[in-house]
Amino acid sequence: MDLSDMDVRRPDSVPQGVVLPTTIDWRPWNEALSMVNLVADRDIAEAAHALDEQIWRFHIIVRRGLTPEESWLVLRGRVVAAQNDFITVARRQLSLAGDPLERFSGRPAPDDPIWTS
Repeated sequence: MDLSDMDVRRPDSVPQGVVLPTTIDWRPWNEALSMVNLVADRDIAEAAHALDEQIWRFHIIVRRGLTPEESWLVLRGRVVAAQNDFITVARRQLSLAGDPLERFSGRPAPDDPIWTS
């Protein structure tokens, strides 16, 4: 699931505050979460649940449209932070070395000049 798709697919003609249905297929995510619940230890499952909660919150806000007080980067950052926490917890439990990663993707930081140029 691509977080950007949630907002990009929102037609400009629909005012913010109007709730729109989305075309996201949640089955793969729900199946993965069910498998984590089935086989993962408690810390990994709880990190997955925290990620799932942030995705829910993000999706609901995007469906109704962002208010002027809401920031796309802040909302997306909460999901990314929960995702990174899940990866860290899972690596700590499952990786032979348990070494934390320095980065979780190659995406430039939110304050990188690339976003404003």
